[in-house]
Amino acid sequence: MVLNIVALLLVLGITFLHSTFGFFSGIINLLCCVTALAVAFGFYEPLNGLLTGQVHLHSGFTEPAALVLLFALSYFVLRYLADTFIRGNVRVPMYLDWAGGAVCGFLAAQLCVGVLAIGFLMLPWGDRVMMFSRFERDPENQTYRQADDIPAEYRLQDERIAFRRNHLWLRSDEFATGLFSLLSRGSLKGQTTFASVYPSFADWVFWSGNTIQPESLTAPLRDAKDDGFADGLKVDAWWEQTERLTQDELRYRKGVPRRGADRPPYEPFDYQVQPGRKLLGVRLSLLRAAADRDNKSAYHRFRPSMIRLVGDVRRPDGSTEPRHYIPQIIGGVDPNLGSYLRVVELDNNFGVDASGNPRLDAYFEVDDGFEPRFVEYRRHARAAMTTAQLAKSPPGDRLAAAGATPGPPGRDRATGAARFIDTANRQFTGERDRLPFVMRLDRLRPMLDVQLDGLAIAAGRLTGDRSSLEAPEREADQNVTRFKVPEGRRIFQLQTRPRRASSLLGQAMDFAGGVTNQYQAFDETGNGYPLVGYYAITKKGDQDYVELVYLPDDPSFRGMLDFRDAAVRRALQDQDDAVLGLLFLVPPGKGIVAVGSQGGRIDFGETLKVSP
Repeated sequence: MVLNIVALLLVLGITFLHSTFGFFSGIINLLCCVTALAVAFGFYEPLNGLLTGQVHLHSGFTEPAALVLLFALSYFVLRYLADTFIRGNVRVPMYLDWAGGAVCGFLAAQLCVGVLAIGFLMLPWGDRVMMFSRFERDPENQTYRQADDIPAEYRLQDERIAFRRNHLWLRSDEFATGLFSLLSRGSLKGQTTFASVYPSFADWVFWSGNTIQPESLTAPLRDAKDDGFADGLKVDAWWEQTERLTQDELRYRKGVPRRGADRPPYEPFDYQVQPGRKLLGVRLSLLRAAADRDNKSAYHRFRPSMIRLVGDVRRPDGSTEPRHYIPQIIGGVDPNLGSYLRVVELDNNFGVDASGNPRLDAYFEVDDGFEPRFVEYRRHARAAMTTAQLAKSPPGDRLAAAGATPGPPGRDRATGAARFIDTANRQFTGERDRLPFVMRLDRLRPMLDVQLDGLAIAAGRLTGDRSSLEAPEREADQNVTRFKVPEGRRIFQLQTRPRRASSLLGQAMDFAGGVTNQYQAFDETGNGYPLVGYYAITKKGDQDYVELVYLPDDPSFRGMLDFRDAAVRRALQDQDDAVLGLLFLVPPGKGIVAVGSQGGRIDFGETLKVSP
C-alpha cells in the first residue's frame, strides 16, 4: 500500500510538472527517457559484472544501483544536451500544448518511476517492502485455476494454497520493462533479446529477491576466492518425468510455521500436471560459491522461487516464445521428509550446509514444446542445460535431505535381514519413559545439573561410572526410574548399538561421527520430531561409563549429540557393545517409522505405535 501510494504520487507529480513544459518539450523529454531506459537496461548487467567481478562490491546492492544510476545519468546528460542545442520551441494550440505535454509527461513519469521502483524492489528487502509484495497468499484461497486471465504458470491444483499476484496501481515497473523488452525485440535487437533471458522482469525481481531473511543473498558474492556468478550452480542431469508422481512419493504442507504452531503437518499429495503441460526434472548441485557466507562457514538459505528454469516454447508454426518457470516440487532439501519429494510454495524456507556442494532435484511444470536453455539460482548463477545432460529416465536414486541418497520411498528401504530396526534393543525401543537403568536418588539429588521431579528426571545432564549411579532393581520404588514427560506428549525412545547399525550395507548412519547432525524421528505422514535427549553407555577401562542428557524444554538444545567426553564418541564408533539411546517427544497416537539427520534417513521397515 505504501509503495503504491508513493509511486502514484510521483507519477502524478511528474505528469503535472511536465504538462507545464508544453507538447514540444514533452516529446523531447520522452525521447530522452526512452533512450535512457535503453541505456540503463542494456548496460546495467555489464556494469554490475565490472563492479562485482573487478571491484568485488556487494552484488545485492550494485545491480539496482547500476540500473538506476545509468538511467539517471543518461537522462540528465541527454536532457542537458537537448536544452543546450535545441533552443527554439514549436507553438501549438494551447489545449494541445497542455494535453500533449500531459500525455508525454505521463509516459515519461511512468518510465522514471518504473525504473526507480524496479531498482528499489531489487534491493535485498525480502518478500515484502513498504506493504507491497508481488505474490502473497490469498486469504480467501481462491485458486488460480478459477481465473481465466491468469497465465498457466500461475494456476495451481485446487488442493494447494492460492497465491495472489499484485501490481503497482499504475504498473509503472511493468510498463518500463515491457517497453524495453519490445525495443529489444525490434529496433534494438541484438544477439540476445531481453525477453529471452527475462520473459517477465518484474516476476524475476521478486522471485530472486524472495529471500528467507534480508541478509540472505539475492545474488552470489564475487571475490578473489569465489565467483558465485560463474561457479555457483551445476546441472548434473535433467529428464522428462513421464511417470506420474503420486502420494506415495510426495508430501505437501499448506500451513507455514507460526508461533504456537511451529510444525504444520505434512500430507500425502497426488500431483496432477495440467493439460497441455509436462513435468521436467533437473538434478542440481548448489555450489559453495553461491551460498550465504558467515565468517568461515557457508549455507544455502533459499526459497523455491530463487531457482528458475528458462527456455523457449516452440509453437506448431515453428515460432518460439521465451518462458520461465519456478519449481513445483523439490527433493533432497527438507530434513523432515528424508527422501520424499515435497510439493512447494513460494514462501517455503529451505537451508542446507554448503560444504560438499549439496544436490537437489527440482521439478518444473512447463508447457508442451518447451525447450530448456539454462537454470538460474539466485541472480546470475546460471548453468546451461544441454542435450548431453538429458537422461532417458529419472535417476535411479532419490536424494534425501542434505544430499544423502537412499532409494525412493518404498524401494530398497530397510528390508530383510539388514533392517536397521533389528539392531535396536526392542526392550528399550518405542514409547518408553524408563531410564536405561535405575539410578540412585542420593547420588542424583546433589548434582547441580540435574532437575528432579519426585522419582523422575525432569531435565539435566549427568556423567559418571554406572556402578556408582546404579541402584538395584528391587529398590526401584525408592530411586529414580523415569524421565518426566511434558503434558500432552509421549517419549519415543530408540536404543541401538551404533557400531552394528553403521555397518549395515546401505543403512549407514554415523551416529557418533557427525557433531553437527540434528536428529529427528519421523511419523508415517512425514512429520519430524526433534531430539530432546540422549544417553550413551560405553566402556572406560573396566567400568561402564554413562553420559545422559535430557532437555525437553531448553530452547538452546539443538538436537545434536554433544558428548562432553570425546572418549565416549570414539567408543561408540569402536566398541561393539557400546549403547546409544535417543529420546524424542512426540504427540499421542503417532506411528514412528524412521529416524534421520543431515547425514541421512533410515526407515525402520515397520511402524512403532505411540499410545493415544
